[in-house]
Amino acid sequence: MALLILCVVAAALAVGYLAFYWSTQRALDFEVDKEVRLVQSNLKVFRNGLANEAERIAISNKAYASVLSEETNILLDEDLTPTPSTRGDRDIFVILNKDMKPLYTYRRDLPWHSEVFEDQLRGQLDATLSELETRANTKQTQFRVPEPLRSHAPLALSLRDVVLVDGAIGLATVAAITPSTAPPKGMPTVAGYLLWVRSLDIRSIRSFEESTGLSEMFITTNKPKADFQRVSLPLLRRNGEIIANLSWKTTAASGAIYTNSSPYFLGTIIAILLMTILILLRYIKMTDRILQNEADATHAALHDALCGLPNRTWFEIFAADVLRRDRQKQRITGIVFLDLDHFKQINDSLGHSIGDEVIKLVAERLKVSINMEDRVARVSGDEFLIVLAHRTNMDEIIETCMYIEKMLSDAFKVEKHKILTTASMGVSLSPSHGHDLTELLRRADIALYQAKKLGRGRYVLFEKEMEDTLQISREIEEDIKRALNANEFQNYYQPIMDNTGKNILAAEALIRWNHPKKGLLPPAAFLPVAEESMLINRIGEWVLENAIKDGSTLNDVTMCVNVSPTQLRHPEFPELVNTLLEKYQLEPNRLELEVTEDVLINYSETVVEVIERLRNLGVKIALDDFGTGFSSLSYLRRDLFDKIKIDRSFINGAVTDAKAREILASSITLGLRLGMDVCVEGVEEEEQKELLLTMDCPMMQGYLFSRPIPLGKFRLWRDDRDEEVEQKPRKIRVGAAE
Repeated sequence: MALLILCVVAAALAVGYLAFYWSTQRALDFEVDKEVRLVQSNLKVFRNGLANEAERIAISNKAYASVLSEETNILLDEDLTPTPSTRGDRDIFVILNKDMKPLYTYRRDLPWHSEVFEDQLRGQLDATLSELETRANTKQTQFRVPEPLRSHAPLALSLRDVVLVDGAIGLATVAAITPSTAPPKGMPTVAGYLLWVRSLDIRSIRSFEESTGLSEMFITTNKPKADFQRVSLPLLRRNGEIIANLSWKTTAASGAIYTNSSPYFLGTIIAILLMTILILLRYIKMTDRILQNEADATHAALHDALCGLPNRTWFEIFAADVLRRDRQKQRITGIVFLDLDHFKQINDSLGHSIGDEVIKLVAERLKVSINMEDRVARVSGDEFLIVLAHRTNMDEIIETCMYIEKMLSDAFKVEKHKILTTASMGVSLSPSHGHDLTELLRRADIALYQAKKLGRGRYVLFEKEMEDTLQISREIEEDIKRALNANEFQNYYQPIMDNTGKNILAAEALIRWNHPKKGLLPPAAFLPVAEESMLINRIGEWVLENAIKDGSTLNDVTMCVNVSPTQLRHPEFPELVNTLLEKYQLEPNRLELEVTEDVLINYSETVVEVIERLRNLGVKIALDDFGTGFSSLSYLRRDLFDKIKIDRSFINGAVTDAKAREILASSITLGLRLGMDVCVEGVEEEEQKELLLTMDCPMMQGYLFSRPIPLGKFRLWRDDRDEEVEQKPRKIRVGAAE
């Protein structure tokens, strides 16, 4: 009953609002129609005036004789053009002979604009000129002297059109040039034609405003948007084509009444509805209180307190029931495990209160992204479970996943922040991947792991091979943990040379794994797994400590160490670096930390603060693989880096390719002009070294000088290089440069 009463009240208010809208709209239409008729009338008078003036000039014995004889000079204001008092600043006058060829063209009283007719007017006025020619040659002309100030419509031997000249709209009038008396015997009735184009410039528009009492008039070639405050009148070509619109601000009060009154009207409706609801609730409050308390207790036990979504307990009960019913009806059920990508960065950089708001917005978007029979639950901080029920084929599940992916890719607006995030999703299907909910959840989790491994921001369907791959990755993780404890890792060092390629300035530390069974493993064999399992922090700390330790034994050599984005996001990383420098007594300016553009892509103020603290210690920061990403240029001006290392892809082909050579030279010049050191990686040929010498590149690195080698071989190799520079003979050690 309460609902029925509420519906009746709401319907009555809705009818009242619609009646208000309809009445104001009708009144607005009436007032606007009056304005349109007024503007049309003034425009018609304006165009008739132009046509009358054109006929006054064209229907005369002098004009007829002058054009027929094609005199060499037809004077303005005396022959065939209006007087200055009736001309516009941008008017165009064209005198055509009877074959429609221009004899004279005047623009701003100057007769050297003949190209304007051929270039812009002929194509637009062909049909109009042809029609006037037909009329002039077939109609029995009534010869009389036209009255300069007559008020009636022009004679039939003139036509009007609208044209586009130099991007502006113009009113064109074409009049046949005929004698005011009967033509001499044997002479043509029409000697030629007078074309007058009046530009609708600002002076014309202001004249319309004064004559109509309207304001804010302008001409636009675009279709005007619907607006209560503005009215538009289409300007039609003679063939009915709309060439532009004359728009003005309406003086109709009805639109303003609706615009100003509707918020109050709606507020009144809402207030009445609220009062009605409050009155109804007062009578049912006592009955609902007990039921509400019970419902709240049940809801709190089965739903998330932050966003209101069901929790894992509720989800498992509901999903199990859906699986049972879909199995009976031979339908497909999808279980989706969803995780927000890099959500921890939001909490770390913007605070947990902002993160909570993002979770709420994500929950809302997920609810509107699924079907009515589907359900979504929040099971942990940034993880959600979704059951897609009653599907007939796998394509329907994929379509829903794609829609969820699209919905979550749009930016979230929280307070003054615009937050971009993506989601990774793992999907398992029943019956293809099993019937038991626990097994389906496990396999959806495996697919989620694969989605993150492939770069995040996507959905992945479970496949059997994923279980095997995951098992291998977990074995590698355990092997890495064992290797860290067994000290199986070793730093190799690759020298960085000066601009001559003879003197060693620095050494880059590159990790290798002396695996007891698989032999020496490069970083690509184990670092991707370490990054996924967060073991990268332990490995990075090991590389850093050993590089600093080795650097203390290498005089005058700067130690370069690669740092992962996760290390830079840790606020205590500068303290770790400082502790290691003090432990091994290495000067801070002999340590250079290399970061990749991933740090900039996943930019946060926390990372910037960490970099600034490291530089305050005296540690140098280098931007590695410069030019391979899309964001580094915008951050060079923030003075975060002491050096840029230009990626090896820039030197490849630079010897023979002029464009590659120019790009490389520009990159080197850019770094030097910004006050940074520049090092080019991947130098493998003598020609490349010589090319860099011509570009004043201060540092080089590559296989031309040495491959990465262990510390002992690096010392021997450096000694050999020093002796070569000093030109002292020394026996070359076998394998020193391998």
